[in-house]
Amino acid sequence: MRLCSLIFLLFVLLQNAVAQINDSYLTRYNEVYTVDRVIEKDEKVFYLLDGQWMPGMISIIGGKENLLQEIRYNLQADQIEIRLNGKVYTLDHKYVDKFYISSGVNKYNFNQLNLGLFDLDKTNYVQVLSDGNDFDLFKYYRVIKSQLSFNPVLQTGPKKSKTTLEVFYGFSDMRTFKELPNSGRKRSKFLKKIPQFKKFIVDSDLDLSKEKDLINLFTIVNNKITTNENIK
Repeated sequence: MRLCSLIFLLFVLLQNAVAQINDSYLTRYNEVYTVDRVIEKDEKVFYLLDGQWMPGMISIIGGKENLLQEIRYNLQADQIEIRLNGKVYTLDHKYVDKFYISSGVNKYNFNQLNLGLFDLDKTNYVQVLSDGNDFDLFKYYRVIKSQLSFNPVLQTGPKKSKTTLEVFYGFSDMRTFKELPNSGRKRSKFLKKIPQFKKFIVDSDLDLSKEKDLINLFTIVNNKITTNENIK
């Protein structure tokens, strides 16, 4: 069944957005597709790029890269959504190795990691901010639903829960995954314990609370290692 599902998905993606999709096939292969997820009333759903449909690429595990015209990333469900022939489908992450979404000059690259190794609380995809031979820098999202306080005696305070999107950063040294602290000061202290990072952090004025400075740090450190420059 899984082999048949994978073959069908590859066929659909290769046909791109102009393919004539047979609804009975989509229903039959429901391991791959889920049609139009039902949104509960007042539910807040978080999307990358505010849910805009963008062109992009999806790479199927064991397959090839497939270009599509309409892709978006549902951060709430941690799922890729595609639109074909006016219908919205979600792709089962078991079949997707990586994907990117193009928005103007920006390209948002996402990879699926070995969750057993990295243990990201069921996070399926991480955004690759810096890709090096020695260290990779990642960004990933978690939707947190918390119950707001309500005083039953005074009848004050909201009764509804609050849903927020939280952003996290982490990195891999090709063997292990480490989540970075939230504050720039703590990130600096954490990374100084790693010899390859220590000298550059001490000698620079980078603000590691900023994403662009984190990217610069990892890019330069990877370049120094690649060119055999001495970092102590």
